[in-house]
Amino acid sequence: MTKILLVDDEDFIRQGMRCTIPWEENDLEVLEASNGQEALELALEHRPDIVLADIQMPLMGGLELAKRLGVLLPQTKVIILTAYGNTDNLMSAIDVKVSGFLVKSADSKKILDTVLKVKRELDVQKTQAQKLNQIQGIFNENQTLIKSTLVSRFLNNQISFSHFSKKGAQLDIKLQHSPLGLAIIKCNCSDEKYILGQFLQHFQEYSPICFFSQPKTLTILLDASQKPLTAPLLEQILPNLTPLILGNFIAVMCPIQSYEELPMAFKILLDTLEHCFWNTARPYTMLTPQVQISPQSPLEPYNYERAIIKAIMGKNPSDISIAFSSYYQYMKTHQATRQAFLDSVLRLLVLISSMLEEDVDIKKMKELILETETPEETLDLVSSLTTPIPHGSSFHSQISSALNYMQEHFTQDLYLEDVAKAVYLSPGYLCRIFKSETGYSFKEYLHKLRIEKAQQLIRETDHKYYEIAELVGYKNYKYFSSYFSKITGCSAKEYRISTLG
Repeated sequence: MTKILLVDDEDFIRQGMRCTIPWEENDLEVLEASNGQEALELALEHRPDIVLADIQMPLMGGLELAKRLGVLLPQTKVIILTAYGNTDNLMSAIDVKVSGFLVKSADSKKILDTVLKVKRELDVQKTQAQKLNQIQGIFNENQTLIKSTLVSRFLNNQISFSHFSKKGAQLDIKLQHSPLGLAIIKCNCSDEKYILGQFLQHFQEYSPICFFSQPKTLTILLDASQKPLTAPLLEQILPNLTPLILGNFIAVMCPIQSYEELPMAFKILLDTLEHCFWNTARPYTMLTPQVQISPQSPLEPYNYERAIIKAIMGKNPSDISIAFSSYYQYMKTHQATRQAFLDSVLRLLVLISSMLEEDVDIKKMKELILETETPEETLDLVSSLTTPIPHGSSFHSQISSALNYMQEHFTQDLYLEDVAKAVYLSPGYLCRIFKSETGYSFKEYLHKLRIEKAQQLIRETDHKYYEIAELVGYKNYKYFSSYFSKITGCSAKEYRISTLG
């Protein structure tokens, strides 16, 4: 409803207007004040759309009130009431830009008609403002998309620096700002709009330009001219984004001294990103522009793949283990790119599955392999195919034991290897059957379990949020906050408000 504030120091006049005019029937909500000062305070609190004020009142008259509202609440319209319709009052009302001017002797219909006329003007203005906001939003989105596309084409050497500079200046890309930071991140979530929003928010101090150069691969250009991008600052920001990042697949370069250096930096980071998963001890890789790309020796793992198949055919567990270990050491020594490593592993998957008596769902296994974050996890999963199903057991009973163990230990640092050991399974075998039975990966289920417990604590206790984070197994509050938002779609505070009021 449109809010209207009636202001008059004479109660009987104010009450008369309130009672004799059908405000509610015309979608008008009425507030009252007995003088200009009280009206100003109410207006700042309730932000009325229209103020109907007497021109002469104690403490503050109607014209002074209109003048102040014109500064503090410029969208609010003011109609002045006076017992005298003289020219001086009219000219003063025009000076403070009031929207209407009525004598107190006007009948109820005249007053209502004047208010409704102003209301219609407000409605038109609101509609126009909404359209302008929509247009501005579309323009901003298009500008962001055009800017991101321009940067992407430049990084990929599809346009020259001179062309980029000319177009960049038109898009307000501040080419004189340096140093710069550049990061490439592999994401584990397909909701590109959500990911972009999160990275833009957490790097907003660096005027970020964000875009997806490939599916699930995010590139972010940062202006580090005002605030250096250092490792400690990066470590403060990344916990907020961890749920969106695949393992340790984030490569950053800073400081880059000019835009001209960006294409080479981008090439180096792409190469670095493909090798990140061999450096599992680090959550990210940070480089300086001085780093050089090392030439890669040809990768020829075929003899090692053959050795694995031969060992499986021999059915000797020790030989199989040695063959997988030799394969792993070869890949690590040669720092195989993730794509080359996965291509080789998927070849093994097809060959191994063709040798087994049990049917293997190749498509599901491939999905699981692509979700793994380290080479060890990948090979554990593939080698689990060579482990026969324990006699007399079933997927259901094995998963039930694993879930029970997780229920009892989710507040601790808990890893797939811990649960597998507790239920007498290999990590790869547990990984393979876990998603098939639950619909979630081990990590997804663990975070889901912790956040569900956190929701219960929010509903049933008055613990502070950081206390709840610790109680459900998160030592870092930022991790808790980020996973809570990702899984529930709201913050812990918003959840408490929505459930408890």
